[in-house]
Amino acid sequence: MVFIIKVQAYYPPWIRYMYTFYQGVPWYTEYFCNDSSDLVLTYDGTRTSTYYVWINEILDAGTEVTVKFDAEAAIYINHNSDTKKNSRFTKEPDNINNVYTFEFTNKTEKVRELFRVEGNTADHQIHITSLNINGIEKCHNPVMEIFGTNNPKYRFLPEAPDKSCGRRKLNMNTIQNPLIVSGSSTEPGMWPWHAALYKLQNGELTYICGGTLLSKHLVLTAAHCVTRNGVKLNSESLGIILGKYYLFGNDIATQTVEVLEIIVHDEYHHRSLNNDIALLKLMTEARYNNYVQPACLWFDGIYDVFGTYNVVGSVVGWGFDTKDTLTKTLNVVTMPQVADVTCILFQPIFYQKLLNGKKFCGGLQNGAAPCNGDSGGGFVVYVEDYKPPRSLLFAPKGSGAWYVKGIVSVTLKSERDDAIVCDPNGYTVFTDVAIYKDWILSYMNNNG
Repeated sequence: MVFIIKVQAYYPPWIRYMYTFYQGVPWYTEYFCNDSSDLVLTYDGTRTSTYYVWINEILDAGTEVTVKFDAEAAIYINHNSDTKKNSRFTKEPDNINNVYTFEFTNKTEKVRELFRVEGNTADHQIHITSLNINGIEKCHNPVMEIFGTNNPKYRFLPEAPDKSCGRRKLNMNTIQNPLIVSGSSTEPGMWPWHAALYKLQNGELTYICGGTLLSKHLVLTAAHCVTRNGVKLNSESLGIILGKYYLFGNDIATQTVEVLEIIVHDEYHHRSLNNDIALLKLMTEARYNNYVQPACLWFDGIYDVFGTYNVVGSVVGWGFDTKDTLTKTLNVVTMPQVADVTCILFQPIFYQKLLNGKKFCGGLQNGAAPCNGDSGGGFVVYVEDYKPPRSLLFAPKGSGAWYVKGIVSVTLKSERDDAIVCDPNGYTVFTDVAIYKDWILSYMNNNG
């Protein structure tokens, strides 16, 4: 977890606890005034056009705040979790000079989110040029290059694909709902590359596994999802739904696609789950939109950014919850990749026979883990487009993409006698996608 610690260490001491990683995305904190250490903004690495402004100061009821930007902005002055409105606009926004004025109707806590800023587009970065509280200027020397995306110290990852994969098309609201097992809630469009795999049984389609959309023609999944005793299922018995959020019910913009061909790795062994990887060739093209997008394919050069065991990924699915039932909406669990020896020491008999150099282990042993129904889903990692020199504290800020690094292959079974379910405190074993990169690309490059 070194990468997380580095991100935390950069925060001002008074706001350090506020953010680290959320659903696999690093949150950053920046001072936006050179002459003040009590004003910061926070934002996630996927969208620098949206950020939150914080102040380390108690503000009494009636305190008036005037903020000016270098471009037109939309600002939101009440926190999403507020049970009552704590602030209100006192003047009409000046959209010519980009000036906004509001006041607090209740006394604030010491660490306070003042407001949220949103640009007109995903690439529309907005800078604060003035922040005035009760007639006193708090920002005499604003920072005008906060996000650093044009910083020459950073260089683009040379092997990275173009900007057509692994990118969300919708701005996601930060949500932190209660506790796959004890996972976190998601939103429609948050994981547009996740695919739901169904099997025709007794005239009905039954959900069996997850998958990851790699292109308009290919979905990546686990071989054990599309075989029985090592033999491929009939492709006509399978169906894939893209853009799905509600497991049972209608969604905003789903696409149901038939499977033309099941491609199982030639060396897949169903007993040992060696080479547990498969591709599903779609009968018709997937149509990219806000809810359907492909993930990027992992490559080894990404390790230069994170290090081998500092990778934090997210797994989504409708797998079993704490009641041993499939969840109604898509859930996500975020976990680090851990060293093989950590898993083997935890449960030698189970993990030693699985971790053979073509798989990796992940988890936190915190009750949140992929479970029954999550097999085949991707372990996806958010990677920024720019790579910092090793001397920098942590990865630079800016745009980035989600890369599929693993496939949910097998989880440790619970010791319960009443049901065959996963152990949410065990580690998950993933098929290492990087090992099979050339195999995958051979199909992607062949009309994939």
